[in-house]
Amino acid sequence: MEGGGGAAARLRVGFLVLLGSVLLAAAGCGAVTQGTVGAEATTATTNVVLPIANEVCLRCHTDFAKVTSGENRKEFSHDLHLRQRITCSTCHVSVGHGGAPQPDRKLCAQCHGLSMPHPPDYRTAHGREVVANGGEVCKRCHNVYLHCQECHGVQMPHPAQWTEKHGQVAYPRLQVCARCHQKTFCLRCHPVEMPHPADWTRSHGAAAAAKGSAVCARCHAPEQCAACHGTPMPHPKDWGTRHQEEARAKRAACMLCHVEKDCSTCHDIHRMHGRGGGS
Repeated sequence: MEGGGGAAARLRVGFLVLLGSVLLAAAGCGAVTQGTVGAEATTATTNVVLPIANEVCLRCHTDFAKVTSGENRKEFSHDLHLRQRITCSTCHVSVGHGGAPQPDRKLCAQCHGLSMPHPPDYRTAHGREVVANGGEVCKRCHNVYLHCQECHGVQMPHPAQWTEKHGQVAYPRLQVCARCHQKTFCLRCHPVEMPHPADWTRSHGAAAAAKGSAVCARCHAPEQCAACHGTPMPHPKDWGTRHQEEARAKRAACMLCHVEKDCSTCHDIHRMHGRGGGS
């Protein structure tokens, strides 16, 4: 004869089985509310109480593949979400539907962290939103090393220490920066026009003279300047006392930046000794 403990255990197990069946039924297709009798019974929306496998949805939605085959992927893609292993109930947060089960678009933004689907002007306007939400948000859907670089031409989002590194990347293709940044953005760090205009080789002297030639050294190695100028650039501190030998050997190099008047400003005092400098 069984003791009271065994009977109580069987009762608890039976109760749990019954509870599980009720929950699964509710999760599987929603609770039915009898608004009227028979054929006019309505289906009420029921919040998800247990995770629902996609197979449960497909028991009723047998035409899923056909219905979704003609989707505009720019608006929404079931296939893309399924490949990311996102379940139906992640977006369709309520099961059992008395109307169209399309989720509110606000739900998309809550998950993605920005406007979804992207608005028509997003190609040109997305920068502000990405800056506000952080570059990592793009990685939720895009392979940023391929998708973003296709338009931007440089690594996006910019990697760590980009401020120090960007010169090596940007210098060969300065116009790439202008796709996202206004000239005033670059001027925060660069006190001369960036990207340099097309005639910069001929016109940069005035800017360098006004700002000080040291501004060039922020991006350019002295060897780069000397390659064009033919003399050390920016001129070293003792240039005033030792430039004579360079000037005699490379007079044409001096004339790349200077006019005769620049020389005479200092050298006029020697004219009293004659052109040759003698007495």
